[in-house]
Amino acid sequence: MIYEQMKKIILIFICMLLTCTGCALRKEIVIPRAKLQEAVSRKFPYDKDIGIARFTLQVPEVYFRGKNIGLRAVYFAHLLDKEVRGFVDVNGNIIYKPETGAFYLHDFNITDITLNEKDLLEKLNIQKVIDKIINNYLDGFLIYRLNPRDHKQNLARSYVKEIFVRNDDLVVVLGY
Repeated sequence: MIYEQMKKIILIFICMLLTCTGCALRKEIVIPRAKLQEAVSRKFPYDKDIGIARFTLQVPEVYFRGKNIGLRAVYFAHLLDKEVRGFVDVNGNIIYKPETGAFYLHDFNITDITLNEKDLLEKLNIQKVIDKIINNYLDGFLIYRLNPRDHKQNLARSYVKEIFVRNDDLVVVLGY
């Protein structure tokens, strides 16, 4: 009789322990779009002058598309006496590096580009320049670092389960 009661108590205790452990190692980090916008805005405007040419990329608007982060910006390019302006829309990924406990922008691709002129050759040249600038300038840019003083974040920092967008926020689920 006592053995049966002890067995039930131990079984209930093990179930409670497993439930609590599962909850303790799951942490949702919600990163608002406004916080990402603020982080990206610190790096812009981008201005490159190489003598005969000058390129400027204004502060981009941050948006979400699926699991990706998108940037939409106005650009200006001056080459000798020719001025080109338009909009560029790029899409990239967010990666997590457990060794630093931080999230970075990565692997951008141009999804749309507009010009003030219809010259296809100019569009291809501008697209190559913007692609190179975006990938060199923003690839690996830190957007969020886990808080080492937060117990749950610290325990789960090497286990990113999922990254997704909910409403206007980026949600990162940490845990086992």
